[in-house]
Amino acid sequence: MFALAVAATPGMAPGIVGLFMESGWMGKVVMAILLSFSIISWAMILLKFQYLRKAEKESLAFLQVFRKTKDADELLASANKMKFSPVATLFIEGHREAEGIIKTLPGGKVADADRALIVEEVERSLQITTQDEIGYMERYMAFLGTTGTVGPLLGLFGTVWGIMDAFYGIGLKGSGDIGALAPGLAEALINTTGGLFVAIPAVIAYNYFSEKIKDMATRMDSFSIEFMSFVSRTYLRK
Repeated sequence: MFALAVAATPGMAPGIVGLFMESGWMGKVVMAILLSFSIISWAMILLKFQYLRKAEKESLAFLQVFRKTKDADELLASANKMKFSPVATLFIEGHREAEGIIKTLPGGKVADADRALIVEEVERSLQITTQDEIGYMERYMAFLGTTGTVGPLLGLFGTVWGIMDAFYGIGLKGSGDIGALAPGLAEALINTTGGLFVAIPAVIAYNYFSEKIKDMATRMDSFSIEFMSFVSRTYLRK
């Protein structure tokens, strides 16, 4: 109702633009901050969506190759081509660790006494790599979570400020006509809308990416078990 009244006010632009132009300086400042949050969060959402989609696609492709082929050199060549797959990165790091330890053994031969040490070191390497990859996938998540929390609060701040401004306008003019109420209520409405517009996509994206990262972490843990079996069959027989 108020938006229609504002749109009908002479000399005012219609709709959202009219509300923004009618709002006070604090409302414009809050909207500028919310717009900055929105631009940055959308950029992060698009980048992370593309990355996680590629990571999932390449990981599934590498797992298919890994379960069909047991040749370490072929698997390493395939893993090196998959730059976005955390599972392929696990294989590369595990392979490097196992090969590095075996090269330090006398004659490159694995004795029974060396097996436990190799298994322990490879498992440690896989755990560290998994943590690093999860940390990399979780980049920007804190900002999205902050945007989802702070956006409505900033909108609420602008809303309260606008209502205060509306009452101040009534006090100055001594009446409650639309001319006295318009600036404050416009500020309140536009900031409420802006806060929700910024927060809702950020919250949806945060929850979606969290599930994707959790699934990827589970897949990495499962692959670590498969890889250790591969180590026992391939590297520890040398």
